Amino acid sequence: MHRRAFLFALVAVGGCGKKDAPGDALTRSRIRSPPKEQSTGAASQKKAPRVAILVYGIQGVAAATAPSPAPALIRKRLAELGYVEGKTIEFDERYANGDPERLTQLAREIVASYPDVIVSLPAAATAAARRETSTIPIVMVHAGDPVGAGFAKSLSHPGGNVTGTTSMTPDLGVKQVELLRELIPGLSKLGVLANPTNPGSPALLANINEAARRFNISVLVAEVTRSDDFDKALELLRASRPDAVLVMIEPMIYLNRARVLDFVTGDRLPASFDIGREIVRQGGLMSYGPVLTPHYAVVAEYVDLILKGANPGDLPIQQPTEFALVINLATARTLGLKVPQSLLTRADEIIQ
Repeated sequence: MHRRAFLFALVAVGGCGKKDAPGDALTRSRIRSPPKEQSTGAASQKKAPRVAILVYGIQGVAAATAPSPAPALIRKRLAELGYVEGKTIEFDERYANGDPERLTQLAREIVASYPDVIVSLPAAATAAARRETSTIPIVMVHAGDPVGAGFAKSLSHPGGNVTGTTSMTPDLGVKQVELLRELIPGLSKLGVLANPTNPGSPALLANINEAARRFNISVLVAEVTRSDDFDKALELLRASRPDAVLVMIEPMIYLNRARVLDFVTGDRLPASFDIGREIVRQGGLMSYGPVLTPHYAVVAEYVDLILKGANPGDLPIQQPTEFALVINLATARTLGLKVPQSLLTRADEIIQ
């Protein structure tokens, strides 16, 4: 199948060429200047800028949104922009391995080291970094709902010290419910597996419930906030016997994807994943969600702009503009489902 052509246009940076508003120069000074106690007096020796990368996940493990580990993709793009590691740029990568407490500790350590820019992946890392600093520039990757989470004033003009990319788009949950209903016309009970503490979850759950009310579908949300919650959450779904399950992929759920896939396969439950092309290739039924791989290049380009003096508060937060529908026909046959031609013709990838 041919994938949809992707267009990811950067909105022009606000504020270029205009006179600073009162306080703007002060904001830039606070964001860009290191503490006085770090000054060595060797002003003539210009040090390479340092970029700290804070990752919720596990080092060396690709995310659900990319074919290879995200930091490698960001570093690759920065190299294409002319940066040479060890000479014109330094990196400090920290991994929380899915541990929220470790994430908080790492965020505190990073801020104490005063890097020039912090790259945070995904929303949980952004929240951890933002709690520790309101001055060091933060470029977030895949933040779920940056405005709702308080990271930014608006997508077009974030203000403050946070910018980057978001995985959220209007009506994403509605579209996911519509696709499941098209695949399962008699859908009347929908199970949702979600982490309510993820900053993007409230908006997406509200969107899903909006669609469910429209189609007279009851919704049961099984919540997981840590790995120990999965047994209870999956048992709740098993006991309720929904017609289908929608899995809201985020870092903690993705790290436990094998358990989720084993559950829906063993219980013969049709499952759709909002970001899960690889999971569908491994046996999941369907996924529909944004294509986020291009975000890593955008994040690198934002880091470049900030290192050259741009104010992060003036850089618009970028949303996904391409979406992918992936269907596993082998899984559908196992579940006794006939995939309508209307879905097959719109699919970006069909697994036989």
